[in-house]
Amino acid sequence: MTSRARLLVLPVPLLVLTIGLAACGGDGADPGKEHEGSAAGASRGWVGGEPDWSGDSSGDDLDRAEGVTPSMAPDAVPPGPPGPPGTPGPSDGPLRAGNVDDNAAYPAYLRYLDRIGDLGERLRPFDARGRVLVTVTGSDGRPAAGEEVVVSADGDEVATLRTTADGTARFLPGVYGAPVDGRFTVRAGDAETEVEAGEKAALQVARTGGADDAVPLDILFLLDATGSMGDEIDQLKTSIDSVAERVDRLDGNPDVRFAMTLYRDRGDTFVTSTYDFTDDVEEFRSALSKVKADGGGDYPEALEEGLAEALSEPSWRPSGEAVQLVFLVGDAPPQTGRDLQKTYPDSAREAISRGIKIFPVASSESDDAAEAVFRQLAQATGARFVFLSYGAGGAATGEHSDIDRTDYEELSLDDLIVRLTAEELAALTGDPGVVPDPDPTTPPTQ
Repeated sequence: MTSRARLLVLPVPLLVLTIGLAACGGDGADPGKEHEGSAAGASRGWVGGEPDWSGDSSGDDLDRAEGVTPSMAPDAVPPGPPGPPGTPGPSDGPLRAGNVDDNAAYPAYLRYLDRIGDLGERLRPFDARGRVLVTVTGSDGRPAAGEEVVVSADGDEVATLRTTADGTARFLPGVYGAPVDGRFTVRAGDAETEVEAGEKAALQVARTGGADDAVPLDILFLLDATGSMGDEIDQLKTSIDSVAERVDRLDGNPDVRFAMTLYRDRGDTFVTSTYDFTDDVEEFRSALSKVKADGGGDYPEALEEGLAEALSEPSWRPSGEAVQLVFLVGDAPPQTGRDLQKTYPDSAREAISRGIKIFPVASSESDDAAEAVFRQLAQATGARFVFLSYGAGGAATGEHSDIDRTDYEELSLDDLIVRLTAEELAALTGDPGVVPDPDPTTPPTQ
């Protein structure tokens, strides 16, 4: 393993508080109580044991057929449409994708959310108004990544944030039950400032920023493994395989580890399953190759349960000690009618407090509710919303999306994920973030 970068230095008392036990379960873990990876980089493999793939069908799509239970045989599934009217499907070629940054077009994003809300889509309460964009730099002017930011009002703490690789964090008052037109105190280290909701806050801490050594990098793939994702899962195996190999060769020699969490739905052979972080790319490839898409039963899936497990079960490095990214790949919204211990707004708040960015990748059958939830997760954590695209066939966005074909550049999904990762590292190292070409010894995407 390479040495730890000095970019993400926490005070000793805070560092001790952030370290969780690797044996903790995945249900409702407290924010900041993440697992600590072993010093040797050893993986626990499939946490709790490898899923039983033998009970899976060949990947037939059960999700869209009404009245289907997971126990029904594939040939008993009544015919049904593959998705909402006009939904594009995966192509036979490499997966291609576009992306948008809702933080860069924040007013338009708020208008989009208002329109989706007027449609009556079933979403959890998640008020994005009044955003305060916090930027923290070190004494040398470089981004202070992994810095804890405390937001308070009238002397009472409202939220704890943590800066991402570019030294920024986003405070959404309504997500924390605070007034979206209030006044707040924002503090990082010994630096403090007062801001109104909707304003920007700039702070400088005493330590140096940036990174001078190899950057620790944790990447987790959160995958919808239900039947409707069969085509995408098959193609993603090669795409993610290429991504892992290319990220491992990025400029700056990142100290990179990979993990994945799968989710399906209640009644399937499993609801969630996690493969722990490993720095062995070949080991990760082998585990990924076994993943099968199956089950579902209706359109919404156990996304919230999957996201909660992705944050709590794998051996994440302690908050502030690594750049940490989640790539969520799915085509359906969560089951928002369920009473859960940890909903997706809860997981978003936890990710924000730990400096974890969530990059959702919407797949072919995504509807308005799926797009809205995915964009909420991306905007709140400072990430981009990614969606599969199909040229003239459209993109994996909802029927009432405000994303137009002229709003994004279409790339292969491999290139886009590697580019987004390179940009995260470049914010710290100052390197241009050059994306390496695929290794010619790696099989091409099918």
